[in-house]
Amino acid sequence: MATKTPITLTVEAIDDLVYDARSGDLDALKSDLAVLSTQHSCPQAWIVASAIDSEPEEEGGTGSCLLHFPAANGNEEILNFLLAVLTQGETQLDQAQVAAVVNHRNHSGNTALHWAALNTHLECVKALVGAGADVAITNDAGLDAVFLAERADWSTEEQGEEPEEAEVEVEAEVQEGEANAGEMSKGRQVVEWLLSSEKGGALESAAGENTAAATEGSTQ
Repeated sequence: MATKTPITLTVEAIDDLVYDARSGDLDALKSDLAVLSTQHSCPQAWIVASAIDSEPEEEGGTGSCLLHFPAANGNEEILNFLLAVLTQGETQLDQAQVAAVVNHRNHSGNTALHWAALNTHLECVKALVGAGADVAITNDAGLDAVFLAERADWSTEEQGEEPEEAEVEVEAEVQEGEANAGEMSKGRQVVEWLLSSEKGGALESAAGENTAAATEGSTQ
C-alpha cells in the first residue's frame, strides 16, 4: 500500500533528497530539508514523509522512500537522522503516518528493512525495528527480511568468503555452548537478532516456509 503523503513535492525536489540520502551527504540533506520546509511552511517530517521516488519503474523509478537508501548502504548517520526527523519534536505526524513511512514498500514490495537485512546492516536493522518497522512484511516475491538476510548468508557461504569481523553489542553474558556472536557472518547476526527481537517471535515458522518455497522454486 502506498504511503499517503502530507504534501506534494516536485520530482526535482524528490530527486535532490534521494541523491542526498543515497550519497550520504548529511549537510546537503539537512539544507534541502530546511529549504523545502520553509517553502511549504511545514515541518521537515512532512518533507521526509512526502519524498517518495514514485516515478514508474520503466522510467527508472524505484518507488522507495528516503529511508531505503541509507538502509541499503548501511549509513547509520543518515538513517538515524531521518528517523529522528520523523519521530521526534513537533513533527505533526501521527503514529500511523510514521509507521506508513517506515514500512513503505517500493515497486518490488521491499521496505527499508528488507534492504537493510539483504545487505546485512545490523545497526540499520535495529534502528528501523526500533522505529516501528514490521518484521513480518513480505515483498512481492513473498519474502520477509529474515529470509533475505538468510539468503545473503547463503551467498557468502557459497562464495567461500570468510565472514568479516563485526562489532557486536553484548547485552548479556553468552551462555555456555553458544557460538560467539563475533564468529557469525553478518547475515547470520541479522537473522538471529530479528528472530530474538520482541517483534520477531512469529517469524521462526515463516522462515521455514520461505526456505521451503525458495527450495521448491529453485528446482523448477
